[in-house]
Amino acid sequence: MNQAALIQSLSLEANAIAAFGRALADEREAIKRQDFQALSTLLNQKMELAQGLNLATAAREAQMIAQGLRVGPGGLLVGREVDPQVAELWRKVVFFAHKAKDANELNGAIVHAHLEFTQEAIQVLRQGGTPPNEMYGRDGKANTGAAGVSLAAG
Repeated sequence: MNQAALIQSLSLEANAIAAFGRALADEREAIKRQDFQALSTLLNQKMELAQGLNLATAAREAQMIAQGLRVGPGGLLVGREVDPQVAELWRKVVFFAHKAKDANELNGAIVHAHLEFTQEAIQVLRQGGTPPNEMYGRDGKANTGAAGVSLAAG
């Protein structure tokens, strides 16, 4: 395997990671808009992108092994002499991977916050400061009990 093949694989992998990062940004926007149909479409898109990314990563790893390169401490390429173009593309791969990881963690935090808020809202509706399930009547209207001092009290 030659340097040109590794350069092509690194370029393909960097582009695949960048595309996955863009899908994560689109996902974050769909979450903000509460566009669940778009989220479903984006999930399928992310699955396809992840499959392509796995193939690109496997090809790049095989080429690196064949050329005596490996990833060392701090994500640096180590081994025999590293071509400057390979090193530059590797930096892009690492950069885009970090950005995608951060975007994925942010999306997860947003989803977790929404879930937590929803669970708390359900809990309030169930309890509501009144005995369980008595906040709303069977007609769906809020139960309003007598509060305060009655003026008719003698």
